[in-house]
Amino acid sequence: MKKYNHSPLKESIRNNPRLEVDLFGKKIPSPLILGSGTLVESYEDINPFIEAGAGAVIPRSTRREMLRKFHPSPHLYQTGSKGNEIMLNAEWTGADINFWLPHLKKMSETQKVIMSVSGRDIEGCIDVCKILDKFSFLMLEINISCAHSNNIHGFITRNGDHIKRTITGLKQAGVRTPIAIKLAHSDYIVELSQVAKESGADAIVALNTFGPLFDFSIGREAKATPVLGIQGAKGGMSGSALFNIALTDVAEIRRQVGIPVIGCGGVSTPEHVVKMIMAGASAVEIYTASHVRGINAPSYFSETNTKLIKFMDEIQVENISDIKDNAISLLSQETNLEPLVPEVDKDSCTGCDICVNVCLRSAINKENHPNKSGHVIKINQDACAGCGHCVAVCPTNALSLK
Repeated sequence: MKKYNHSPLKESIRNNPRLEVDLFGKKIPSPLILGSGTLVESYEDINPFIEAGAGAVIPRSTRREMLRKFHPSPHLYQTGSKGNEIMLNAEWTGADINFWLPHLKKMSETQKVIMSVSGRDIEGCIDVCKILDKFSFLMLEINISCAHSNNIHGFITRNGDHIKRTITGLKQAGVRTPIAIKLAHSDYIVELSQVAKESGADAIVALNTFGPLFDFSIGREAKATPVLGIQGAKGGMSGSALFNIALTDVAEIRRQVGIPVIGCGGVSTPEHVVKMIMAGASAVEIYTASHVRGINAPSYFSETNTKLIKFMDEIQVENISDIKDNAISLLSQETNLEPLVPEVDKDSCTGCDICVNVCLRSAINKENHPNKSGHVIKINQDACAGCGHCVAVCPTNALSLK
């Protein structure tokens, strides 16, 4: 039974060297990686995403033994606006390693598959990774950061000793495939990344879902109904709300620890992808932005690769790998106390007056000028505080700070 609608990406973009990135000495054709989740729960689910242009695909997390046989119901809840979707989920770990055994050889031969392994049970994690290490997967992603696992099992994503014992155990077991530890956000993520590096991890994946967080719907007479069917009604949050948190963590891990990082969390646009790489990410995992398309989920990768090439042309970047780490120096910049007064491009201003309404200093006035609205704006330099709010909201980029 066909699960996904998809169209293969044009060959000119699928193998465009401008999008190639290096992952542990191997080239993948795009920085976009499908993150682990319910989109890929079988061998047949993998190829539609590869054909659509994903640089790599991560099936749903596996483990030695699947103890839970059923999902909570409901277990996925979507909110937010189109293009800025947020999901709460109460997904439980997918099929055990025995389910994947007949397919592992074919999966690894694609050179575009990363396996996700639950790291909650260290002994079980090591056993599974020893099996996977017999094949040639790009990487083993060790997930110790599921929101529910943290809540129920002692916040293992904030436990440096658990991270150390997991990685040390894998190395002592002779696992040679590159190992990445997937972390969720915490105040200790830089320190935990340092522990992971010192223990022998090859990379960090930041971030996993955040939470678990609580939400409910409101019925008549203010009756509350849970949006998730799991005990406690809480779920892990993914989607657009995570982007700047993830971007910050990626940059700080690169700056302070230096270990390779794969960015993950709220990425949806070509600009997000470029920002992640400029902040130090070697590649970028996508999940929610693809998942919300349902049976059209693979189309995210074909569309975004195409848009990414166009965006790179706009910002005059030849190869995506050339911009890696470019933004990290901003984390060390000094505070600017000199007010920067925006400049106005009169030819771009349409007189919409959005900027007039957001200026709390009333520093923006109307000036007669021949355009379709009959005026453009003018900025009073003496009144302007240089906050930059008007520049951010201008729909035509008629305002700029230099």
